[in-house]
Amino acid sequence: MAKSQAKALQEKAEMFERRAERAADPISRQHYREMAAHYRRLATEHLEINQSEPARQA
Repeated sequence: MAKSQAKALQEKAEMFERRAERAADPISRQHYREMAAHYRRLATEHLEINQSEPARQA
């Protein structure tokens, strides 16, 4: 389940990257790129937290 949530977050990041590529104005482009970076960070943090969970339970 943890990987599927991280995958969903990564897919959102990719969606925002595509929107950034299609954005007509620089402000929207920047906003979408920031959102993509945010979702990539969330996906990474999610994976890191879930990878450390088994170590804490042991």
